[in-house]
Amino acid sequence: MDEDVLEKYVKAGKVARESLEAGRKVCKVGIPYFEVVKEVERRIRMGGAFPAFPVNVSVNDVGAHYTPYPGDGKVFRTGDVVKIDVGCHVDGYIADNALTVEIETDIYRHMIDAVEDALDAAIDTIRPGIQVRDVGGCIEAVITAAGYRPIRNLTGHAMERYVLHSGLSIPNIRRGRERIEEGTVLAVEPFATDGAGKVDNGTMGEIYILRRVRRLKAPDMEFYQWLNNNFKTMPFASYWCSAYSDKYLAELDRLSRRGVIQAYPLLLEQGRGKVTQREHTMLVTSEGVRVLTA
Repeated sequence: MDEDVLEKYVKAGKVARESLEAGRKVCKVGIPYFEVVKEVERRIRMGGAFPAFPVNVSVNDVGAHYTPYPGDGKVFRTGDVVKIDVGCHVDGYIADNALTVEIETDIYRHMIDAVEDALDAAIDTIRPGIQVRDVGGCIEAVITAAGYRPIRNLTGHAMERYVLHSGLSIPNIRRGRERIEEGTVLAVEPFATDGAGKVDNGTMGEIYILRRVRRLKAPDMEFYQWLNNNFKTMPFASYWCSAYSDKYLAELDRLSRRGVIQAYPLLLEQGRGKVTQREHTMLVTSEGVRVLTA
């Protein structure tokens, strides 16, 4: 990897790690979810980076894709199991990391430890040429041995410049025959649950991504161009579009109905079990991996 590119990845990793930790410290009883978002986004920009996707604050049986918005009213409660997923980029080079925090109780400490241990085991396993099934099998074995289920339809992913999910998936179970190549940047993210071990799509949330351009008339084309200039191929939060217009919700709805943008559904644990998550971004080297968000 080019030294200039590596330097940008290293910077993004540092900012992502520090911003995630800042978000964790906000999680207290009675605090609105959105306060986590504000603090994380502030720290990302203070660090000289930009959000690579909206901050996910997914609580209890929500596995992923919940991002709070101004005025949504949700606050943390005693016993909540909170997954915070944070990504940022420097010139398009992305670092993605996540952790789980339990609010004022310690009931799910063992399940939080299970994903920590599974991630550590995966990091020790990954090397050039290994099949993704061997990494997934390692994650599955650790989580299962702890008495929980890995979520089989959530995966880690390779990343490229401005592309959060670049094609290669890192499963949480023993599946897939693709091989991991040296120089690949991976986000590995074990998920564990005491539920069914699978997520289903819930209602559509507040996270969007550009999909394809159709023939658009002004002002829809102007709005599309603004989205493309600001977010490119990366996910974005609906409320970020308030910088464009105070009528952004109607404009998002028009583009959504035309198939130009797509909303992400909330991902809900099928058995309504609690979900824990841990994630690091790493560069695959000739000797194994270099963890960029550690």
